[in-house]
Amino acid sequence: MPVSAQQDADYRKLYEEKNYAKSLEVINKKLSELYDEETGGTAGRPTGLDLLKTVESGKKLLKEAYRNRRASGFFIKDNEKLFTLHLYAARCYYEERKYPESLNHYDQALRYRSIRPGEDDTIFYEIAQVYKKQKRAKPYRRMMEQAYSLNTAEPKYSLELGVSLANTTARKKAIFHLERYIRAKGEVDDPKLYLMVGNLYEDIGRYLDTVDNYRKYLKAKPDDGYIHFALGYLAYKRTGNFSLADQSFGKALEYLPEDDILRRSRINEYRGDMYMKDLDFDRAAEVYEKTVNYQEQIVAGIRQRIDEIKKIRGEIAKIKSSTGVRDYYGADTFVKGEKKDKLELENRDKRYLFEKMNPGKVRWNLAVSHERRGNLQKAITFYRKAITYSYKSNQAREKIIKLQLKINRGY
Repeated sequence: MPVSAQQDADYRKLYEEKNYAKSLEVINKKLSELYDEETGGTAGRPTGLDLLKTVESGKKLLKEAYRNRRASGFFIKDNEKLFTLHLYAARCYYEERKYPESLNHYDQALRYRSIRPGEDDTIFYEIAQVYKKQKRAKPYRRMMEQAYSLNTAEPKYSLELGVSLANTTARKKAIFHLERYIRAKGEVDDPKLYLMVGNLYEDIGRYLDTVDNYRKYLKAKPDDGYIHFALGYLAYKRTGNFSLADQSFGKALEYLPEDDILRRSRINEYRGDMYMKDLDFDRAAEVYEKTVNYQEQIVAGIRQRIDEIKKIRGEIAKIKSSTGVRDYYGADTFVKGEKKDKLELENRDKRYLFEKMNPGKVRWNLAVSHERRGNLQKAITFYRKAITYSYKSNQAREKIIKLQLKINRGY
């Protein structure tokens, strides 16, 4: 029997009420009636439709059904009733987290619909969300691109495509979609999008665009010390804008955590390098001294841990010499051994951190700064320290000899 308009609305109402199981029950009944009406039997029904009701996964069946549909031609004819029923069945299965069944019904819906640009983009967007739930990135992006091609005026398609493509090699395409979304919105809700675009530009070597997007982000999040540091580094190392670099490093010092010694040390090192290039040796010496102080904090911590490790080893050795094997492997020794291992691991990390701080180079530059300021004795001190870190040792020795002769001569 033909399905009345009132009956057509039943499953939609159930869907809106989030009664997905009941909605599916009505839909499947209507589909059976319609296919019987259309074909006079079951010949025209989608392969495996009835079996999908009882076989929950239906994965093998879906693949076979998909191949059969392709072989016989995907689109059959326009049929609004069949299209709508399959569409709502797909939506119900999606809400019930039955994603293979949902995809099957989306495919069936498209067999009875001539694609309409500016209208049917939502269908492909919904299909994309099913693939997203399945963590299937490639078909997800493929469906998002189809949705975008059918409605290029919808900004959210560009947002999702840009975010997804940002993790691939298609960086320029990601930039295109993200910037398109930002232009459409005027002002984005999440400033991190500017960071994403900036990082993509950095990956392709467009550093001025990276700087521009970092500055847009910092306009919304001015207290992010890490991005102030990143912007300063870009301005110093990549674009040569020392004024922006100095300003950004100053902001970074204002907002970075006090215990972020590596970045704080690096900021003073980079500032010193810039001041030296500008021949401002007074300021260079001042900030290099700060860098050295941060580095000496690391060294002091390393030495303190070494002393603690030696003490624990002595305690363990004392237990070994004065007790039996059972006591040696007792709980107290185990706790001490764990503490020793933890301190040794921390020390390895701190040594690695210290090596990244360029201790030899910093002391060499500090020596040069003091030499250019006429503070020769201090220059000698730091040239000697550069030697202890094996940095330009031969040149440092020559410098020391010349400076000592100069001090002795008095000019």
